[in-house]
Order: sequence, then C-alpha cells, then structure tokens
Amino acid sequence: MVSPPWVGLPTDSTMLGHHRFAAAGEKYIHALVEAAGVTPVLLPSLPPPLPAAPWLDRLQGLLLTGAVSNIEPHGLIEAARSTAHRFVLGVQWHPEWRVADNPFYHSIFHAFGDACRRNSLTADRS
Repeated sequence: MVSPPWVGLPTDSTMLGHHRFAAAGEKYIHALVEAAGVTPVLLPSLPPPLPAAPWLDRLQGLLLTGAVSNIEPHGLIEAARSTAHRFVLGVQWHPEWRVADNPFYHSIFHAFGDACRRNSLTADRS
C-alpha cells in the first residue's frame, strides 16, 4: 500500500492565551485530504527568502493567464498557471470552500493530488 504524499501547508501564527500556535484554514486542510488525497503537514510561517520583485522577475514569461474576470470590465487575472513546472496553479478565489459540493473546485485539488503522487513516484525511483 502506497502512503499518500506529504504536502507542506504554510500556516499563520496565532496566539491562544499565552501560547503561540500554527494555524491553517480548516477548509483548506479538508480539501487537501478529501479532494487531493494527500497528507497535509503544517509548516511554520516564515518570511519570504527573497524580496518579491527579483523573484517575480524570474517568473516573467513562465506564468500564463488562465482566466480573466468578466464580471466587471477591470480585467483582473483570476487564475495563472505555468507550463515550465510540474504543477503551478494560482487562483484569485477560494476553491477550498465547499470543495465537496463543487465539482470544478474538487477537480482543482484532485489534479494537485495527482501531481503530488506522480512527483512522489518519480522521486522514489531516483
């Protein structure tokens, strides 16, 4: 039996009384377990390792617009993906909300889980 791949889940830091805890959205954890079929591992929130501008400059040309809003004429990019990597998808909404009730949202997490499993199998062979 193959165990599900572990996926790092960035967290926020929150205080409960005098104690600091790592916190992650319950809906997002549920979506990773139920729809992606992976094991989420909570990671502490850390400052980004690079300033945003140089990091984004390196991505220029790698990200493709996936969806543009048509609700208002502002043309806000709602989704972006990369074909230069195994799985890169960024969205401007919360597909983890009601993931069990929305086949499109479910398919996003399912595709992510499939990519994790493929990557896990590739890593096991090397």
